[in-house]
Amino acid sequence: MKITKNQTEELYLFTRKHFVEWYDVQTELVDHLANGIEAQWEENSNLTFKECLNNEFKKFGIFGFSEVVEQKTNALSKYYLKEVFKYLKAYFKLPKIILTFSSVWILFKIMQVVDNKDYVVIPVISLVFSFVVFYAIKESIRLKKNYKATGKKWLFESITGQLGGAIHFFNIGIYAPQLSTSNDEWTITSQFIFSFFVVLYVLFFYIAVKIVSPKLKEKLSKEH
Repeated sequence: MKITKNQTEELYLFTRKHFVEWYDVQTELVDHLANGIEAQWEENSNLTFKECLNNEFKKFGIFGFSEVVEQKTNALSKYYLKEVFKYLKAYFKLPKIILTFSSVWILFKIMQVVDNKDYVVIPVISLVFSFVVFYAIKESIRLKKNYKATGKKWLFESITGQLGGAIHFFNIGIYAPQLSTSNDEWTITSQFIFSFFVVLYVLFFYIAVKIVSPKLKEKLSKEH
């Protein structure tokens, strides 16, 4: 016996009822459940569809599908961040390392020239943070539009929208005022560290948004 189209729709509804909101994860679970049900029918054709479904669902344990969703989310987030760091390494190798440290050096020299460091620190962090806010709002609107048009949510789109979870790291910009300190406390070392991490912050964000996210979307869109 084979799963019918109506039964497949029932499986999708079943996953949604058990708190799986992502269509790509639903599809994987439906495929798994369908294979399991068909395997049961091969052994005992007298079993009903619901009996087979309940038997398969019990295999997921007391937490149901939640562990599967968590595992998929963690795996996709780790893959995303791994890709970002892979491309980030290229900016610390020739010839891109020249651009990287030139940017650090320019910001570092500006810090040294300006007496009141607040005139550099707060505007720089606020400007960079504004790009993060703009990106987050833009992604939120895009995902809402996609959901309204298709009625489906995709885990991989959620992961790319949150930059593999790194979007929370980028929220460090809200602490810009707290980073302001006495000019006497800005040593040469602290000025260089600040310059280095600002450039690193910008590079990470650029790679995540402009390189990794498009590649991941293209790859997973083809798969699904």
